[in-house]
Amino acid sequence: MAEPKIKHKMKTLRRYHLQNRQYFVTVVTHNRNRFLLDDLSLFWSCWMTIPLVAWVILPDHFHTIIDVESANISDIMRNFKLRYALRWRKNDAVGKCWQNRFWDHIIRDQNDLNLHLDYIHYNPVKHGLVTNPFDYPHSSLMNFCGKGLYEPNWGIKENMKFGGDYGE
Repeated sequence: MAEPKIKHKMKTLRRYHLQNRQYFVTVVTHNRNRFLLDDLSLFWSCWMTIPLVAWVILPDHFHTIIDVESANISDIMRNFKLRYALRWRKNDAVGKCWQNRFWDHIIRDQNDLNLHLDYIHYNPVKHGLVTNPFDYPHSSLMNFCGKGLYEPNWGIKENMKFGGDYGE
């Protein structure tokens, strides 16, 4: 006798919607396929008018801090992922583009923001893409250094460790 098929429903994920806040977000490609750096203009064109505070784009995922202003983080991310996937498929790509959902964290205070900025900017070193975070061209680190918020030797002298969950 065959066992009955059980349909698994995805649990409803409830996100907090707070206006005029910053969110740290992680988005991962489907099966960690490594295509994000293939067409950076596609990536940037899909953000439209959403202000990104900080970012790093790696081959199979990205991290960003977003100013949501009055928008809803779920709407922002759904729209970004949909726009990207539709345009990605127009470029002869096939299959699924993104993992379901995304990981988010509401930035609580300046210390929390600083920790997440460091995590974003050190991520290419963490993943072995470079040994010097300033050598990685697809992050906002140089923008922050130009404003005097990072020293030019930051992240080079010692391996940095980050506790907690960042959605990877």
